[in-house]
Amino acid sequence: MKKLPWSSLTILFVTYGTFGWTLSKSDTNVMVWILAVVAVLLLSGILTAPLTNVKTLIFRWFRTDVGAFLSIITTAFFAVVVVAWLHLFATGLVLLSAGALARLDIQTYGFKKWQGFWILTVVSLAGLGFGGAAKFWF
Repeated sequence: MKKLPWSSLTILFVTYGTFGWTLSKSDTNVMVWILAVVAVLLLSGILTAPLTNVKTLIFRWFRTDVGAFLSIITTAFFAVVVVAWLHLFATGLVLLSAGALARLDIQTYGFKKWQGFWILTVVSLAGLGFGGAAKFWF
């Protein structure tokens, strides 16, 4: 049995716990919690998916003038949205960073991609659930 990277998984757990605490503190409805769980699954899948096909698609898109122009316009639009809603994007960036750190450690320890996906998913969902339930305890 392989060792787990406990330090990065603890950071991931605490990060998602804080996110769950924030969601439960704001008295959100069930739909927001469902979206949070879907986001955890998507983020775990994105972090563990092979990126070779995405790289090929992006390079093919940037070869055309229309693709490059639309990419610049879209990037400018998203930059304005990020600045306008900086508090939301900061939270998402922290979750993404903690997940990426855990994924790199999991990969360094020699786990396969599907094992990495399940480790990330279980730790993230456990942290989210613990943070949501912690409001009722404290």
